[in-house]
Amino acid sequence: MNAQATDLRRTELDVLRFLAFLGVFFCHALLRHPGRLESLRVAGSFGVCVFFLLSSYLITELLQREKSNFGTIHLEAFYMRRGLRIWPLYLLVVIFDYFFQAHVHPGVFTRSHLLALLFAADNWYVAKHGWLLSLSTPFWSISVEEQFYALWPFIRKIFCRTTCIIFCVIVFVFAYVAMEYLCHTGAGGTTNIWVNSFVQFQFFSVGALLAFALRGRTLLIRLNLRLLLFLSGIAIFSFTGYLFHINETLVHPPFHSMAFGYLLINLGCISIFFSILGAKPPNILRPLVYLGKISYGLYVFHWIALEFGSHLIVSYLLKNHQTTRTTTVVIQSATAFVLTILMASISFRFFEAPVLRYKKRFEFIPTSPADSSNSKPAAPQLPQSKTSDPVPSAACVA
Repeated sequence: MNAQATDLRRTELDVLRFLAFLGVFFCHALLRHPGRLESLRVAGSFGVCVFFLLSSYLITELLQREKSNFGTIHLEAFYMRRGLRIWPLYLLVVIFDYFFQAHVHPGVFTRSHLLALLFAADNWYVAKHGWLLSLSTPFWSISVEEQFYALWPFIRKIFCRTTCIIFCVIVFVFAYVAMEYLCHTGAGGTTNIWVNSFVQFQFFSVGALLAFALRGRTLLIRLNLRLLLFLSGIAIFSFTGYLFHINETLVHPPFHSMAFGYLLINLGCISIFFSILGAKPPNILRPLVYLGKISYGLYVFHWIALEFGSHLIVSYLLKNHQTTRTTTVVIQSATAFVLTILMASISFRFFEAPVLRYKKRFEFIPTSPADSSNSKPAAPQLPQSKTSDPVPSAACVA
């Protein structure tokens, strides 16, 4: 296996984004129909961990390149990019959910829950009060991600590479210290350990360590080995979901079981990551590249689509027909999946894309192949700040 330089914006990583979302969708679709596939449902939830690792890898690589090219990291620009990418659609759904629940289920969606969502603390709210089934239910993971990125760019800006690597190792180790404490106090596997920021930060630390180790390169891996890595990752996820009961509401889960299970999840995430990184998706997979591009919208809307599919299929279309449970699940999930893609596509085309065009004003690093010919990226002019650098034409993800 040899190494080669890589652009930050890679189409194969869009495919990985979609596959991670597909696992989450599969998990939430089966959540409404528990049964023999419970371990596979739990395995699908680990797609969130893949999201965390991939996001950290990409953003750490972006911060690395910005610091290398400009000698510093422009925190104002980073947080503007981050805010414009995440918060417009997020706030739209959260506010709609609040008023919708007030009309349909008065008193269920409390103001304290709304404040937790607005201040990116929904996972802590879940840990204290349990799960509230609403349109914003999956947003706990967005809270975890925003909490990490409130800290990580600042750490990378002020400390050297070696210190940041040490910081990532400490974050990883502390995840298991926090896990041991939670297990000792009898915390639930789903309502406390799974949503705990310190536990989930281990996947961000692994993603950052991968970015530091690869230094902008990717490994040249043969196709048969990539397939083996991918299948191994899926097998690890399935084995972990079946044997260690990660992401299940267990009282007094044993620490050794939780710790070994989470270590296996990391191994599965890394295996799947390297199976995709540097690959060249064939034309037949181009639709998956597009779906990965709109994966944020897919994640935001999939729970809404599943709720709609559940009511439409189960309560209306199938109430007068004798159908098997498997048929019901398949029809409901297929309907929700198509609806999710439709909603995410419309959102990206008419709502997110216009916002992302404004986001380019705060971009520094060329990340798409079309922009890689620029030998020296230029800095954008930040609002209400002075800079002597010209405005770039580069496109960037952050």
